Amino acid sequence: MNLSVKDQIDFTIKRSGRKSVAIHVSHNLVEVRAPYTTSKAFIDKFVAEKRSWIVKQLIEQEHKRTKIYAIEESAKLPFMGYEISLSIEQAKRNGARYVDNHLTLKVSKDTPANRVKQMDLWLLKQAKQQLPELVRLFAQEMGLEDRIKTLKFRKTKTKWGHCTHDGVVQFNPLILLAPERVLHYLIVHELCHLIHQNHSKDYWQLVADYEPNYREAEDWLKRNGHKLWYQ
Repeated sequence: MNLSVKDQIDFTIKRSGRKSVAIHVSHNLVEVRAPYTTSKAFIDKFVAEKRSWIVKQLIEQEHKRTKIYAIEESAKLPFMGYEISLSIEQAKRNGARYVDNHLTLKVSKDTPANRVKQMDLWLLKQAKQQLPELVRLFAQEMGLEDRIKTLKFRKTKTKWGHCTHDGVVQFNPLILLAPERVLHYLIVHELCHLIHQNHSKDYWQLVADYEPNYREAEDWLKRNGHKLWYQ
C-alpha cells in the first residue's frame, strides 16, 4: 500500500448512543463511531488529527493480508483444533468432501473467487452442524439457555460474533479456524452480552467467571485474528 499521510482518508460514520468518538480500522475500511449529536465538522477534524495513526493501521493490515491462508492445492488450514489438508478438484458441480482431516473442494469453475465461495459454503455448513450444541452447553452452564432466541451464522468483515438484547446470537463461521480456547472464549463473550449489552466492568467480570484466561484469547485474536481469513 502506497498510502501516505497526505492522501485523502475515506471513511464511513456509524452513529449510536455512545458518548465518545472512536476510529475503527479493519479490512482496509475506516469507520468512525460517534454519538448521534456529534457534528460532521468535528468528525472531519478528528479524522484529520488521527491521520498518521490511521495510515499506519491501514499499512499494517495490508501487510497482514499477505499472511492469510490461500485456498489452493495442498494448503494446510486449522479447523476445530486440528490441521486439515486441502485439495482442489475440477468437477461438473460445486461441492465439498471432508474425510479424515482432508477437505476436497469440488469446483465447476476453478477460479480464486469460486474456491473461496466453496470454502465459505463448507465452513458455514460446519458451523451450523458443530456450533449449536457447543453454544447450548455453554449457555446451559451459564444459566442462559432460555435467553437465546435465535442462533445465526454469517461471515462478516468486522465481527467474530454479535448478540442483541432480544436474544439473537450470531457467530462468524471463521471462528472454527481458531484454537479451541479462543473459540470457547468467543462463545462466552457473546453469551455474556445476553446480560450486559456493553463492555462494562460488570460485563468483563462475568466473562472472567466463565473464562478466567480470556485476556490470553483476546491477545491471540489481536495478534493472529487476521490469520483466520483466507483468499
